[in-house]
Amino acid sequence: MRLFAIGDTHLPSTRGKTMDRFGWIGHPQPLAEAWDRTLSPDDAIIVAGDISWATKPTEVADDLAWLDARPGKKILLRGNHDYWWGDSAAKLRRLFEPYRSIVGFLQNSAATVGPYVVAGSRLWTTAEAPPMPGGEMGDEPSDGQLVEREARRLSLSLDDARRKLQETQGLTPVVAVHFPPLYANQKPTVFSDLIEAFRPAVCVYGHLHGADHARAVTGERDGIVYQLVASDAVAFTPVPVAVTLRGRNRPGGPP
Repeated sequence: MRLFAIGDTHLPSTRGKTMDRFGWIGHPQPLAEAWDRTLSPDDAIIVAGDISWATKPTEVADDLAWLDARPGKKILLRGNHDYWWGDSAAKLRRLFEPYRSIVGFLQNSAATVGPYVVAGSRLWTTAEAPPMPGGEMGDEPSDGQLVEREARRLSLSLDDARRKLQETQGLTPVVAVHFPPLYANQKPTVFSDLIEAFRPAVCVYGHLHGADHARAVTGERDGIVYQLVASDAVAFTPVPVAVTLRGRNRPGGPP
């Protein structure tokens, strides 16, 4: 099984919201074509937040069906624009149940697919973030309460991943978040500290668009590979997660 990732699919929902004004002409058709030729049904893919412009569950069904029609087993997590994504894991489970290729979601929990265990949360803009423009596709202002809440959610997900690593031999840990856990200025954040203590093979994230791609941390840092997978950063094509199967003895897993 190969593992891929894509973030910020920004599907139109029943609201019919297009991405033309952001220069994503014809979206999501180019993404569908690239996805369909890149993945097989036996692959897995992380969808790293900002999935849909829906504002409530009744508006998201067409977008979930669009995802389900694409090849690969999907693990979903929430982005800052996913207003349809509620706080009840039970309600989310019922929402996703008709879409058989959605095999997991991150909601204070981790998800296992094939030889991978994936942990993560939405995160938020931290005080350490460099100045970035706001607006609909820009950054969110830092909020200490939201950062604290997301740190708790990330901790719960990482703890669940640790339990799964203890229970199942040979899994490789991966972290998937929406906001960057750290930025090109290399200032540690509460999120990067938690992720580094877990020591996954790789951390994928989205959220950064256009000129903000320059604020991204990519490549290996302290033994963890960071990948920016926002759609416009990866030419609207799901990208292979840069992970080597290292199994049970991978740092961050059980001894």
